[in-house]
Amino acid sequence: MTADHSPSRGLSLRDGSSYWPGLERNNRDTWIFLLLFIAVWTCFQIIVYSAIGLNDDLTEVFDWSRHPSAGYYKHPPLAGLIAAAWFAVFPAADWSFHLLAMVNAAIALFAVDLIARNRVDENKRLLVLLLLLLTPFYQFHGQRFSTNQTLLSTWPIATYCFLRAFETRRFGWSLAAGAAAALAMLGKYYSIYLIAGFVAAALWHPRRLDYLRSPSPWLSIFAGLAVLSPHLYWLATTGAGPFRYAVAVHGSTSAAELAKTTFAYAVGALCYVLLPIAVYGLAVRPDRRLVAATLWPSDPDRRTLVVLIAVPLLLPMLTAPLIGVNLTSLWTMSAWFLLPIVLLAPPQAVLSRATTMRVAIGVAVLTAAILAASPVVAWRNYFRESKDGRAYYGVVSKELTKVWRTRMHRPLTIVTGNYSLALAAGFYSPDHPDSTPNFAWETTPWVNAGRRAREGWAVVCLAKDRACIDEAERSTSGWPGVERVESDLPVSFFGMDGASAKVVFLLVPPRP
Repeated sequence: MTADHSPSRGLSLRDGSSYWPGLERNNRDTWIFLLLFIAVWTCFQIIVYSAIGLNDDLTEVFDWSRHPSAGYYKHPPLAGLIAAAWFAVFPAADWSFHLLAMVNAAIALFAVDLIARNRVDENKRLLVLLLLLLTPFYQFHGQRFSTNQTLLSTWPIATYCFLRAFETRRFGWSLAAGAAAALAMLGKYYSIYLIAGFVAAALWHPRRLDYLRSPSPWLSIFAGLAVLSPHLYWLATTGAGPFRYAVAVHGSTSAAELAKTTFAYAVGALCYVLLPIAVYGLAVRPDRRLVAATLWPSDPDRRTLVVLIAVPLLLPMLTAPLIGVNLTSLWTMSAWFLLPIVLLAPPQAVLSRATTMRVAIGVAVLTAAILAASPVVAWRNYFRESKDGRAYYGVVSKELTKVWRTRMHRPLTIVTGNYSLALAAGFYSPDHPDSTPNFAWETTPWVNAGRRAREGWAVVCLAKDRACIDEAERSTSGWPGVERVESDLPVSFFGMDGASAKVVFLLVPPRP
């Protein structure tokens, strides 16, 4: 599925309009581009979230990472396993989580560049990455590293491996395609639509019989099942919790609601890519013939790319209402990565180096402006979250640890109570206790009754949350030596004081 293009040329320092990155053998300029992306956007995330704690999705992934498993009650295990490997090297700190998110996004961009190298000429390769940076997926939505964000990198990697396997039918690429697709499934079951795209692309291609008669697809299936087998066994032996969770959170029996969310999914998905499409239109100025050649090209290899992007975008709209699942447009963020390649692949899409550089300068200026505005966004986040919000995650977690150690004379190892504050304590407490939000002990099998009896546990609730306090009192009823502590905790940001957070701790000592 490769196309012939002119030989690559590197960056000419004497010609400011020369295409960047140069397609040198070592692709040094691509690495520089990605390293700059990581550095700039990690700095942005650190500044913007300096006054508040991490989102609950991130602290939950951190909690999972401390207990690597074949699956978790909400989702398959990839996010937790990646975080486990990351925090085995990096400390549990906000900046390292932001760095992980941006490294994941950079890996996604690198995989897209691998796909683009043999499908667009050298004047367009940079524009592929620039158009993706004009979506909010890699810098903003990519910051919240959780299950959805694993698909940012696994989908392009799996697609690259599939294309190489289809083209070459080689043993290694075939195994890699199956393993990479399985990893995407271990990120989120939504990746079934990616695999459906692979099947449709293979069957639609004129060389489908050559592929199907070769060992390649069967090697891919074998590798995929081998990678998935531990999780499949976990699902069979634990009651398939992620499916129950998905139905509970996203399920609906109302036809009107399903129709409404499906329509909103389509509109939101298009809104996400309006800016890169507009920039493409200004840069290439396509006519009707080019639009037709882009949407349904005569070349089967380019048509395969259209199928690979269309199936994961359109198939959910057909199937989700049938199975009673409400769609959200955010789920399309992993499916748009081929859009710039599809738009720029036709030979008729003529693009000058000067135009590419103008777009690059525009993206650089926009990035610099956003980075310059990051302190303002940080202040906005602080004022928005400075009343019983994420601004208090750190101070509440540290105060809970201090009170526990003072009263119990031992490290804090288990915490439950308020959903957000319990998860935050697992990350921000110096003891990094295991957290079980909302007293849902069944969701964290590593926090069993025996451990709670041996080690004791703490409850954290907001003083105004009567439901949390009532459940805490019910759960600790009859347990000897329970202590109740109320705290009024202030928080400040560069000398600006916020409203204090009133919290209640219940300290449950180990049983004698």
